[in-house]
Amino acid sequence: MQTLVTNQIIRLAQTESTNRQLQQLSSQEALEEGTVLVADFQTQGRGQGCNTWESDAGKNLTFSILFYPTFLRASEQFLVSKAVSLAVCDFLSRYVSGVSVKWPNDVYAGNQKITGILIENFLKGQYLKKTIAGTGININQERFSSNAPNPVSLFQLTGKHFDLEECLNRVLQAINSRYKQIVEGNTAALHNDYLHNLYRLGEWMPFSAANETFEGCIKGVNPVGMLEILNRDGRVRTFGFKEVEFVK
Repeated sequence: MQTLVTNQIIRLAQTESTNRQLQQLSSQEALEEGTVLVADFQTQGRGQGCNTWESDAGKNLTFSILFYPTFLRASEQFLVSKAVSLAVCDFLSRYVSGVSVKWPNDVYAGNQKITGILIENFLKGQYLKKTIAGTGININQERFSSNAPNPVSLFQLTGKHFDLEECLNRVLQAINSRYKQIVEGNTAALHNDYLHNLYRLGEWMPFSAANETFEGCIKGVNPVGMLEILNRDGRVRTFGFKEVEFVK
């Protein structure tokens, strides 16, 4: 049976990207599964695609965690994304309501983005070799200066400052619990929880895809992580990452 994560922690005052740094370290030496690289400040924090992540030094959680899900086929890699995003939801729901996962793995509080997650999978043949999950959670940031449309922090939502070490321990415990569901084969429950927490599931709203705007309703996510949207004509269309956007 695959071992669960152990959460050995490497701490840095500053790095360009926790994902990039952890990838370099894990390529140079045999790190334990569950190794976490935490930085007080990222100079080039990365989001999905070409996006960047704004985070004031020492105010938020910016970390990456290493998994060895070698028992998963490449086609099952979205399970890790589900587990990490749900774990962040579990953590944040201790403090605020209305937390959800905006497909594929951003975490929202209401209609504002409070967490960005970047999952990078490395394959060996038809199976996963390792996965690095980078997470930026807005905790104590008091204001945002970038042109990102809708960021928010726990401080802004509650008016309270939080102990970052306590927050890190709690979110890692949540990640361990969710990853355990994958290890023990409880993936149906994980999927159901993901759908239950999916942002705007079942709501009719405008989408944009391939220079086309259409009204649709999110019905779910298929096993490989593609978004399923029901059209008004009754057809269900599937989209990969960056193939469809919410229209504001």
